[in-house]
Amino acid sequence: MRSKFQKPLRLSTLAQALNLNLVGKDIDLNHVAPISHSVDGSLSFLTRDREMEFPNVGLIAFDKFSHKSVSYLLAANPRLTFARALHWLEANNYFTEYNQDAKIHPSVKIGQFVSIGRNVEIGEGTVILPNVVIHNGVTIGKRCMIKSGTVIGQDGFGFERDENQVPFRIPHVGTVVIGDDVEIGSLNTVCRGTLRDTVIGNNVKIDDHVHVAHNVQIGAKTYVIACAELSGGVVIGEEAWISPQSSIKEQLKIGKGAMVGLGAVVLKDVPEYKTVVGNPARILEKK
Repeated sequence: MRSKFQKPLRLSTLAQALNLNLVGKDIDLNHVAPISHSVDGSLSFLTRDREMEFPNVGLIAFDKFSHKSVSYLLAANPRLTFARALHWLEANNYFTEYNQDAKIHPSVKIGQFVSIGRNVEIGEGTVILPNVVIHNGVTIGKRCMIKSGTVIGQDGFGFERDENQVPFRIPHVGTVVIGDDVEIGSLNTVCRGTLRDTVIGNNVKIDDHVHVAHNVQIGAKTYVIACAELSGGVVIGEEAWISPQSSIKEQLKIGKGAMVGLGAVVLKDVPEYKTVVGNPARILEKK
């Protein structure tokens, strides 16, 4: 994963580069991570107070943040500042480069006009149909089928407005990991992760014209049907069913065995084995 640094970074070095004050001790950082998955040595950002035990991390935090045991940089807009930090890290070669040829099993069948990037891995028995684009760093398992016109591993839609309200792009340093026996239909987009990987589990079946945004996690044996839209950070449990034309708000969780109904607009988490329908989606109770 490119979120790991090629060399240690002192938090004070980043503070100087971003013209921010360091509060707390100076520490070494070795990767970037969302705050929900931060561990020792990670750089994260925090936009609001939250109850958690902080490990030995470096934070870009909101102006009124205060913590005795954490090292942090205060910023008026932590998300924008973090995006600027990612650009600085890229420009100064902290992230691993994609510099190796793709590893493609000899049994893989590849159609015409397929584009495959660097550091891609494709497993035994997989079929890639014509006009597919697979970007750097993507991993595809065994016996998969990727249908025509699908794009896997391009940056997702990630922006933060700057001080003049101009959209500022957030670099994506995750990738896409696809399990075994997965089928992805035609004209789909599967975006690479921002700080974590986008993950599609074993035996997932995705229909045509589906959008899978950055950081989405799809559990094994799930169906995602035509024209469904999964927003950033959505987590879907195993054996779920996502119906046509449905849309799921970012950062939500869809439980194991749950069903999202036709055209549903999901704005809340869905419990395991429940069915939701409508706009906004509500649980369909059995009579």
